[in-house]
This record gives sequence, structure tokens and C-alpha cells, in this order.
Amino acid sequence: MNDISLYENHPADSFPIRIVENGYYFPWPQAHWHEHLELHFIADGTATFRCGNENINLKKNDCLIINGNTLHQWLSSEPCDSFCIILQASLLEDNFVVFESHINDERVAELMKLIYSEYKSNGAAREFSVKGYTYLLLSHLISNYSCDSMSELRYKQHSSRLDTLNNSLKYIEKHYREPITTKFLADMSHISEGHFCHIFKETFGKTAKEYINEVRINKACDLIKTTDMTIFEIAFYCGFTDANYFSRIFKKYKGTTPTSIREARQ
Repeated sequence: MNDISLYENHPADSFPIRIVENGYYFPWPQAHWHEHLELHFIADGTATFRCGNENINLKKNDCLIINGNTLHQWLSSEPCDSFCIILQASLLEDNFVVFESHINDERVAELMKLIYSEYKSNGAAREFSVKGYTYLLLSHLISNYSCDSMSELRYKQHSSRLDTLNNSLKYIEKHYREPITTKFLADMSHISEGHFCHIFKETFGKTAKEYINEVRINKACDLIKTTDMTIFEIAFYCGFTDANYFSRIFKKYKGTTPTSIREARQ
């Protein structure tokens, strides 16, 4: 597995709005975070994202807002048609607004489509039109879907916690098959085990052990769907030394059994 950074750094651009055409897939299967605001629009199909400590199921015309400094991950295995609007933090002019994540709103869908259409055009007023529709979208979102407003200090504290945990999160993604202790992860972050466990739970809404199990279960689910390995082999491959424990944890996270997933594939 390639060693990837969980922090996604987009290059500086004089134009603070960018569109990524995801086509029929989401391109980021690993958990990661960034400072910019990301708005995903589902043009067709369905998708599931993990944002913070919540799984969010999306359908056609839904919008997913990923706030800055939020750990997120694509969980879907089915293709969907979508695009993503990336807004640099500077566009909000240092207003650290936190938006609701899952939005189904005709006005939001309309503005997202207009932004996309203008962005793809070659008109002389392209950048002005994109910015204009984007500000209308932000105005609508702030008026109707803002759930918090961080102070600059609180925003920087949250970003600092992610920086502290970054190496441990990368390690989990790469070494999930191996035994991993919170003591080892805390040492990697150069903090005490108690402090590590506290800020991990505070930041992600789950313990480090729960996060590790979730990573392992997601990897196992992919293997069940895409390989002919036995359930027993997959459990041990993904770091579980007890097959019965694996089955219990799998059902806790997926709501069904590994065998049911395998049978549905056939």
C-alpha cells in the first residue's frame, strides 16, 4: 500500500474556486483532511461518505459539505456520477463557519449546477459568473445550514490537534494488519497515552481502538466483495486474531454479517 498523507494540500491558485469532476467514482478511498471547504454534488446514483464520526448516505441531487479540518473518507463501492466544488478558506474571508453535512435542497442543487455550468464555459465573464453564483450559494448555506461558527482560536486549536494526530492516522492506514497499541501511537505523536486518547476521542468522536477496528472492517468488506479469500482468511489478513470477534465487530459496523456480504455478491 502506498504511503499517503492524510492532509490534502491543494496548490495555491489566484482563483479560489475549483471543480473536480469525479465522473463515475469518488477518487479518495483513504481518510484524509484539508483546510478548504468541499461541496460534493450527486448528479446520479448513490454514495456513502464518512465525515468525522458519522456515515452519510447520499442520493441523486444531494449535496455533501465537508467542512475544513474534518477527517473524511469515501466508503461506497458502487459508482456514481458526481462533481466536487472546492472553495479555498480565503473565500469565506476568515469567517470560520461550520455547515451541516448532508443537504437536500432544490435551491442548493440549482446553484451547484449553475456554478458547474459556468465553470465549464469559455465565456468572457466566466470567473465573475462562477464567483457570483458561489456567493449566492454561500449566502443561502449560511442563512439556512450553518450549525456553528468557530472563533479563529478554536479553528487553530482543531487544526493543531489534527496535525498532532496526523502521523498516527497515516500509520493506521498503512499498518492496520499489524497489532497497534495506543501507547505506540501516542509515542509517535510525542504525547502521553492519556492525552493522546483524550484528543483522539474529542476530535473524531470515537476511541483509537474503535477507529482501528473501523479501518480493518472497511478493508475486510472490500476483500469480501472483490476476492475469493475465505472469511477466516480475511479476518486474519485484516488484523483480527479471533474469527468470532471479527464477526461481531463486522456486524456492529456494517449491520450485517460477512457471510451475508459474500452471498449477496454471488
